[in-house]
Amino acid sequence: MTIAPLEKSGSSSFSIPEIVSAAEVGRIRVPTFQRQFVWNAGDVRNLFDSLYRGFPVGTLLLWTRHSPAGRVQLGPIEFDTEERSDALWVVDGQQRITSLFAALTKKFEIEDTRFRVNFDLTTQKFVTPRKGVINPRQIPVREAMETRTLQAWLRNHWDELTPEDYDTADQLVGQLRDYRIPAYIVNEEDQALLREVFDRVNSAGKPISRAQVFHALFGGEADLASPAAVVSALEDLNFGTLEENRIVQSVLALRGGDVQRDIHDEFRGGEDPADWFDKTEEALRLAINFLRAEGVLHIRLMPNTLPLPVLAAFFHLHPTPEPWILRLLSRWLWRGWVHGFGREGGQTPVLRRAIRSVNPDYRNPQNAPSPFEAVKSLLEFTPDRAVPDFNLQALYTKGANGRLIVLALASLGPLDNQGQKIDLATELEDKGIDALTEFVRNNRSRAGARGFWQSSSPPITAVSDKSILCSHAITPLALEALESGDKERFMSLREEEINPLVHNFLDSRLEPNAPIRPPLSELIELATAEEDD
Repeated sequence: MTIAPLEKSGSSSFSIPEIVSAAEVGRIRVPTFQRQFVWNAGDVRNLFDSLYRGFPVGTLLLWTRHSPAGRVQLGPIEFDTEERSDALWVVDGQQRITSLFAALTKKFEIEDTRFRVNFDLTTQKFVTPRKGVINPRQIPVREAMETRTLQAWLRNHWDELTPEDYDTADQLVGQLRDYRIPAYIVNEEDQALLREVFDRVNSAGKPISRAQVFHALFGGEADLASPAAVVSALEDLNFGTLEENRIVQSVLALRGGDVQRDIHDEFRGGEDPADWFDKTEEALRLAINFLRAEGVLHIRLMPNTLPLPVLAAFFHLHPTPEPWILRLLSRWLWRGWVHGFGREGGQTPVLRRAIRSVNPDYRNPQNAPSPFEAVKSLLEFTPDRAVPDFNLQALYTKGANGRLIVLALASLGPLDNQGQKIDLATELEDKGIDALTEFVRNNRSRAGARGFWQSSSPPITAVSDKSILCSHAITPLALEALESGDKERFMSLREEEINPLVHNFLDSRLEPNAPIRPPLSELIELATAEEDD
């Protein structure tokens, strides 16, 4: 039997209140081929922690179809429900949906302690409350679903709370209310099809990605019109491998509007998807060249890759912006990496708002703002603050702060033992973050112990050339300490060099309190126009 394609499928998203409400009225159902609820209390708490911190929690896979009246079971909750023409059967996501429903519903009384979840205002952690104990500094998540119920709880415990607690509580309710969980909905009256999709999702151990759906819908026979084709085409830049989901987001960003829209009918009216993949490749090339000019030589040095679709959209619309515009765009990039790209929770709402700042209307580029107005809008949502302090003794190279430190080290233009500039992009491509080697072994978390010294080179103690040592932030005193075997003093002295290096490197890019003004060319035009008037 041939499995029919997902011709009526589409992407969507649901807020947490929408999920709870849909479950309460019996719209959400679980097929018989699904496993039982298996999460423990820690899994449920971790889900809420991810929501609060804006982490992705995966895409739900749902099947919408007519369903008769009957008995519904979601975890520990069972109830009778009426016939529905719009029921949503859970193919992938039962554990997440059940956890949210059971922990947040007020319609049903739940005895199962796995779903009793409180938010501790002191630690900002989700905890399981002790039975029979009411802690006035722990908010039951059920009370944080909406502002009205939260305010009532706060009034009842006002004498135990500080002004900061009210801000934290407000952030909690905002995250739970505004977070949207992506979903892929299959509109197909065929359970065999759903079993096929479910088996593929779970046999791979991960959900179907948006890039995979995009490829399935628009990939050509020769694979020329696909995210993977763009990734492959950009390999000649030696910048590393871009994520296919970022390619999809970039394609949608170039076309304008909401990058989380339903992609099933994205190309219609005779449009050739291959043309847009070509445009996306060209725009991303310009974006990568811009990043390299900023000292980001490889994708493994990016604190996060969220800016890529935004930059692609910007350079697609404005391929040759003025130097001042590039400077403002740089300011947005670094402020975002250091302080966060926006006030929204999670990357998806930040990305959606950033794309709207650059290319707000779907398939309507003539309505896009000018380069200055676009960058001004991006900056307005990005914190303007001074460089924070960095802990050089807790270097985590996969984290944003760790990569900012590494970028500062890379800005020195590290030299090899022959005095030649090291090709950091090639080193990172070949060795990954292990290109950042150790001057002092077994101290990977110390910035003072790490540097771009090639493992094939002689020990750094064999080098006397001051220019080479300086390119690795090593002073004569630090070298002397390492030669004498005083490794702790070497690391401390080197961190004394790295600390101002990081501060100055970032300060020159953040430009705190700097004015956001149009380029001189626009100011001159404005002045000329006023004189003519």
